[in-house]
Amino acid sequence: TYYWEHRIAHEVRILWTQHAVHHSSRDLNVVTGVRFGPLEGVWSLIAHLPMVVIGFDPWVVIFSSIVVLAYQTWLHTEVIGKLGPLEWVLNTPSHHRVHHGSDPKYLDKNYGGILIIWDRLFGSFQVEEETPRYGLVRDFDSRNPIAVWFSEWPELLRDVTSAHPVGAGLKRLIERPGTKPDETKNK
Repeated sequence: TYYWEHRIAHEVRILWTQHAVHHSSRDLNVVTGVRFGPLEGVWSLIAHLPMVVIGFDPWVVIFSSIVVLAYQTWLHTEVIGKLGPLEWVLNTPSHHRVHHGSDPKYLDKNYGGILIIWDRLFGSFQVEEETPRYGLVRDFDSRNPIAVWFSEWPELLRDVTSAHPVGAGLKRLIERPGTKPDETKNK
């Protein structure tokens, strides 16, 4: 569930407005690991509700989510190198450095929480080949929490309000981040 929650947060623009907060840092450290958008927890709750609906105990779902988040705390580091055979199964700091990279070959890779096997299975795996450039693709670097929390909103709102007809504006909310309005006209 975490793999798909995380991947969808990268692929749906309205969700990216929250998750981009986590990726906006030009540094990779434990503090980066706890940077979240103010509404990111809402998406996490929605993404995990199907688990409860199909019969998983809500406390097990909550506990599992906490375990995944706790595991990921140590992934946000440049201090730990590659971990040999563990790299085949576990999400490691090396894999997570790739995930935070804004280099074209590192974009939208390595979504796994604890296990990297989901990325290998669903085609989103990328090995760390050189040190990534961290941060967002667009030039943004701020430590001001308000600026970081709302950094994605102005462009999204501009795209939504300038789109015609209204349905095209709504489509802007769910398209992939980075999609330019003229790229979706004929699709």
